[in-house]
Amino acid sequence: MIVNNKHLINAVEWAGKKINSPQQRFILGLTAIAIQPVIDFTNKNVDRDTREVSAARTSAKIIAGTSVGVLVRWACIKAVNAFSGYDIKTEGSKVVKILKKSKKDIFTPTLARLADDVTVDNFKHLYGNHVKNLGSILATIVMIGTNFLVDVPLTVLLTNKFTKMVKSHDNASKEVKNES
Repeated sequence: MIVNNKHLINAVEWAGKKINSPQQRFILGLTAIAIQPVIDFTNKNVDRDTREVSAARTSAKIIAGTSVGVLVRWACIKAVNAFSGYDIKTEGSKVVKILKKSKKDIFTPTLARLADDVTVDNFKHLYGNHVKNLGSILATIVMIGTNFLVDVPLTVLLTNKFTKMVKSHDNASKEVKNES
């Protein structure tokens, strides 16, 4: 499918430039927490206890996954930025080579030749995109581990807390009904 709608193309380009990876994950989490627990809690195909536990677990998974996902993405982008110091070699207004600033700069690409259209003026923007993209890729790799080491235990902890909250609220509601 080829998209020709200029408004849609402009909207996608704007979102790509203005909304970074941690922000995208946060937006997905907000959308999920607003919708999914409600769907679970109103599912009339299962009994009330199952709905309550399902809504609590869904909420816990969303909060844990979103929190860890945003934090890991943000930290990885910051780490790549911190270890991407560079100096540039120029010929006139063109950047011809990227040099590491120090030995700690392990994420700095050392390209012998760049595209002809890379100027000193647009280099910082392109390099900023490199840092964000490499940070997002690193975050994806890191999150393979954090899914098991952080998300799962945090989800279990939150599920237990949320289930107790729902059950105590449900019991309080029943007591108020019985008094009436």
